[in-house]
Parts: sequence; structure tokens; C-alpha cells
Amino acid sequence: MRHLTSRIKANGPLSVAEYMKEVLINPVTGYYINNEVFGQSGDYITSPEITQMFGELIGVWCIHEWQQMGKPEKLQIVELGPGKGTLAADMMRVFSQFKEFNKAVSLHLVEVSPTMRQRQSEALTGVMTPEDTSVDNLTQKTKYGPEVHWHRFLEQVPNERSCFIAHEFFDVLPIYKFQKKDGEWHEILVDIKEGGGLRFIMSRGPTTNSKAFLTHISDSDERDHVEVSPESGTTIQKMSERIRDQGGRALIIDYGHDGTKTDTFRGFKDHKLYDPLENPGSADLTADVDFSYLKRCCGEDVKTFGPVTQNNFLNGMGIGVRLQVLMQNADDNTRKVLMESVRRLMHPREMGEAFKFLAIAPKDTGYVPPGFSPITCHNEQKSK
Repeated sequence: MRHLTSRIKANGPLSVAEYMKEVLINPVTGYYINNEVFGQSGDYITSPEITQMFGELIGVWCIHEWQQMGKPEKLQIVELGPGKGTLAADMMRVFSQFKEFNKAVSLHLVEVSPTMRQRQSEALTGVMTPEDTSVDNLTQKTKYGPEVHWHRFLEQVPNERSCFIAHEFFDVLPIYKFQKKDGEWHEILVDIKEGGGLRFIMSRGPTTNSKAFLTHISDSDERDHVEVSPESGTTIQKMSERIRDQGGRALIIDYGHDGTKTDTFRGFKDHKLYDPLENPGSADLTADVDFSYLKRCCGEDVKTFGPVTQNNFLNGMGIGVRLQVLMQNADDNTRKVLMESVRRLMHPREMGEAFKFLAIAPKDTGYVPPGFSPITCHNEQKSK
């Protein structure tokens, strides 16, 4: 907290984006640098940690898309923000059962945290690694056969045909917040509160950021509060350019909306909502992803599909069939766990509606990728 207040005293109030960067990835005090953030002991649980089926079905999706590409000899699977490596490991396990695909594939993880790299390495190699995981362009052999390469930034990933996976990656990228007052957009900033602590304030008039980052907001947009993540826009632009030039696919999975929500910035601590300005660095900070903004940033040279709900995607990928297969050899207790995990992933009040899937493919893609066709609800039969 002290370095934040010193910075505000010296330079004035911070944008919400600057605040998020400082709180989450400051090399000394950053939340991601110092905390166990995933799983039961962390602040939140992600879909791959709930059940192996999630990662398996995304793995199957990648294989299907590779077949549609004409089975190229090489394909990079590039995961951005891979967490503990659970999703990557579940996908790689599926890949290892398809010999031809496993031979073609290499795994590239975009990760800045040495601590998380260590966890990912353990998940993928099966050994406690003595190597220094903080070095750039680290490479190891996975227990599934293909190599895994680590990069700090997307730009460091070789510019070859790739299938990009971004699961709960965009929701932690910095956002700017804007509020409309008397027909003008003002910026929401973070300032020091009298008596200590932090508070939100509104800029006196339009700022450089409000002039630069709101050009996509039309006059017909009825919202008086908007969140924008230019870093998300730049990242998805880079992915789209690579898909345009090299071929490949991208699959973006996150909780979000289609340009309709307003104030979604919040903290998460011990699996509960938490004031984002309270004890900076002790809680995760996040905001819902604006998928309409991401799609706009993809540009005209690629094709996008979705967003569809997680329920729709997993249903379309056959999660019900996969569940039945796993249930056959399971004892009663395991069956209960499997049923509960699928319920959490699929139920509208759990993750089924809040989480969305967006796919990016080359402009000439002439079919709808699996999971992206509209489907009736999880527990309904399609009418014949």
C-alpha cells in the first residue's frame, strides 16, 4: 500500500489500468508474484481444476481443427496465462492418444511468473524441476512426448501456424474505467482517501485516455459507465494477424458480455467478492471481458465465431458422452464428484452462462467449428 500512496502523492491519481498493473504484477509486491492464486487453497477455482473433461474437450477441439487445416506437419499450441498447467496437461494427455497429431504438435506457454512456470513444469514433466524457470525461452520435454517452451510475451512465440488458447487470460488484463457526465466521458481514477486507504474519483473533464480509448463507443450506446482494455485489444489483434498470415485458430474462454455491461471491476479473495481497493496485493483483481470489443479488434481479415456460452460449447463438444464413459468404471463416490463437476461447469447459475467461448479462424473458413452451433439446453433433448 505504501508504494501506491507514495506514487499517487508524487504523480497524482492513478488510472484503474495503472492500479491493476501495480497490484497484480509489480515484481516485488504483485499478487501474482507472491500468492497461490488457483485451486482450493487460492482465491478462485478455474474450470480445468473442476474436472479433467474440460481440458480434454478443448484438446479434442484442437485436434479437429488441425484435421480441418489439412493435418499440417507442425502446429504450435500456444496457451496464454496457463495457471498451474492443468489445462495444458489435460490437453496434452488427449494429444498423446493421437499419434499423428502428437508428432506435429509443440506446446508454447506465455507466462511471466517464475513461480507459475515452476508449477506448470511439474504438471507437464511430472518431475520437480531443478532448472531456473525464470530464464527466457526455457524448453523442456513433457511426459507426453512433445516439447514445452516458455515465453514471457506473445511476441517471443515463433511466428508459425498456431492454435491459441486463452482461458481466463483477458479478464485480468488492465482496464480503464469511464463515466458519462453531462454528455461527456470522464475517467474514473484511484486516489488517496482522507484518513488513509484508497477511493475512486472522477476526473474533472475528459482525459487523454477517454479521448483515445472510447472511439468505438457509438452515440446509440445507452451505457453511462464503460470499461475498456486496450491491452486486450492489442493482444487479440496480434493473434488475429498471425492467424491471417500463418493460418491456425484461437479459442478465447472467459466470463464476459457482448458490449452490454457497465461496472464489473472487482476483487476476489478466498473464493468471495472483495473490495478491489482494500489491501492491494492481497486479492485478485478482475473485470468481465467485453467480447464485442475483442471481435472488433480482430479486424476484417479473420472470421470470428461466438461468443457462445460454456454450456453451449461443452454440450456441442459432447461432454454428456464423455461423462457417461467416465461413469462406467467409477465407484459411487467418484460418480457423485463427476456429476457435481459437470453441473458446476454447465448450470446457468454456476459457470454455464457466465463463461463464454469465442473462436478466431482464417477468413476463408467455410464451416462453423464444433461447439459454436446453437444448441438446446444441457439437459434437454433436441426436438426431432
